[in-house]
Amino acid sequence: MINFSFLTLGALVLADTFFRVSWTDGSQAAVSIKAEGLRPAIEECLDSGREAKVRMQMRLCRKRTSWFDSCATERSEHHSINYDIITESYRVISDRHGDESNPVVVGVPDRRQAVDATIAADKVDLEFLARGDAELASQEQSYLQARTVLLCKGSVNRTFAQLSQIVTLGLVNVKEEDSGWLDFPIKPGRSSLSVR
Repeated sequence: MINFSFLTLGALVLADTFFRVSWTDGSQAAVSIKAEGLRPAIEECLDSGREAKVRMQMRLCRKRTSWFDSCATERSEHHSINYDIITESYRVISDRHGDESNPVVVGVPDRRQAVDATIAADKVDLEFLARGDAELASQEQSYLQARTVLLCKGSVNRTFAQLSQIVTLGLVNVKEEDSGWLDFPIKPGRSSLSVR
């Protein structure tokens, strides 16, 4: 088991994405990642009667001197939320790829709770992120990377959006909600996680 004496809370505001990374418990073997900054875009998507899909990507990396950083293959967690008019509740589907669990489908009557479930990756084990490489997560140069991509199902796809911008000389501007990779340094002896 990997044991770290660092990381209690990390936060970042960049563009429209806000990440909060924290330990799930005192064992410091797993983290929870929450992208609170996605809330307004998800709310807007739901208001338009569409389905919001969130892909959270995470990976552990290690800085190397005079060379590119070394990263474990990324792990991803997919969430989707839409309003089900038959049950009059929000249908939330969560699936962490690469684990042994099946996707979880729940009906949540409260919109805020449903969005909360959609923007969070809870109890992400660091050994799971390191893909069994205990050394990767325990080194001084190791750090966590996280990224979110938000799609509003039924909205215009990227190719059409780019083509529309060219044809209309930039008058149509469709944005894709992508935070890009954000770094959170992990160093033994540190009590917090911050952004590089």
